[in-house]
Amino acid sequence: MVPDIGLALKKTDWVIPAFVGIMLGIAGFTMDTSSLVKQATNFRAVVPVLVSIYIFSPLAAYGLAKLLAPVGNQDFLPAMMIMAAQAGSLASAIALTMMSGGNRELALICTVMSNGLTFLLTPFILHLSVRSQEDFPVAELMQRMVCVVLVPIILGQLLRHCLWDKTKSIRAFIRIFPQFIILMFVYIGFASGSEKLQEDFNIVLRFLAACVLLHLLLLGLNTLISGLLGLKWPERTAMILCGSQKTLPNGMDVWKKSFGENEYGAVPLVLYHLFQLLVDTLLVPKFEQKNPTSEDSMSESVAINCHGNVKD
Repeated sequence: MVPDIGLALKKTDWVIPAFVGIMLGIAGFTMDTSSLVKQATNFRAVVPVLVSIYIFSPLAAYGLAKLLAPVGNQDFLPAMMIMAAQAGSLASAIALTMMSGGNRELALICTVMSNGLTFLLTPFILHLSVRSQEDFPVAELMQRMVCVVLVPIILGQLLRHCLWDKTKSIRAFIRIFPQFIILMFVYIGFASGSEKLQEDFNIVLRFLAACVLLHLLLLGLNTLISGLLGLKWPERTAMILCGSQKTLPNGMDVWKKSFGENEYGAVPLVLYHLFQLLVDTLLVPKFEQKNPTSEDSMSESVAINCHGNVKD
């Protein structure tokens, strides 16, 4: 309805990357990595999650885009692949795993691993799926993702060791601030395609159908694989949630920097993010029933936000 501000924000060179960096820095600052050692070598669970995120997801998204794209539309496939090539969710999968009584350490290591590999694998997937070698600067995008993704997370972790105990009074603000960034990304994403989306609402339904089907396929795949591997439900919960979710912030930066001419580029990112939060939150009670309770989990009070972090 009011796209002008969103369009102006998109046209700037610094707003999206700056807020992506801020959000990832906050994620790094609020993530406790002290218990990662326990799950760092749990390859039987971690590897299938990475395969789901970086192999099955792009392949399925490519097939769905070919199936659902309007005839002659050149933007539908790239828009879907920008979303499908992203790493797993930075925080919501961890928070939902904790709410479900799942294995939080495994969820955290899966998140760290998938986001740590994104600077290599996301450009490679986009290169293979939507761009030729001549017109897609893979090396440049990798360098940019190191600066926008890895550096802020590392800085956040370093600052955590120095400042975490001193931020107790403002932690509520620190944890809620990413929600406002997510809302800004949602606004910019729809504002960028507002004109064409209003002209043809059919394409919104096509994107929504593709995102819904992709998420359900990923949920089903990870449920099946984790069951075949004979994992216990706490591990299965972490696998199912981490292997089916996609992060929004970095996708916004990839779209802005490398696919800015695609007016639909942010629409699948936003739709998939909103749908995964809705569906996976509804699944939490189901997982709770399957996961064993413990005195530790009963004594913890956990709250989730949109790209959430977990309240102490």
